[in-house]
Amino acid sequence: MSDDDKTDDTEDNTIVEKGPSIGEYRRESIPEYIVDSNGVRFDFNRIALEGDGGLEPSQLDQNECLIAPGLIYRRSKTV
Repeated sequence: MSDDDKTDDTEDNTIVEKGPSIGEYRRESIPEYIVDSNGVRFDFNRIALEGDGGLEPSQLDQNECLIAPGLIYRRSKTV
């Protein structure tokens, strides 16, 4: 695949920073926010709902991401 064929889905979205813990879910800390390797900040929004097949990505809006163990973060509107 050439660079012209790549979409936003192929970007490296590694978490490089986490905010302070605001709670716990499934024995894991819930960071107030996360920052990806592109410098984009996402704020914690909600716990993901589980269906029969596990976590359902279809519940995400375009500006949201899902991280283990089932936390949904929304892209921050702050710069």
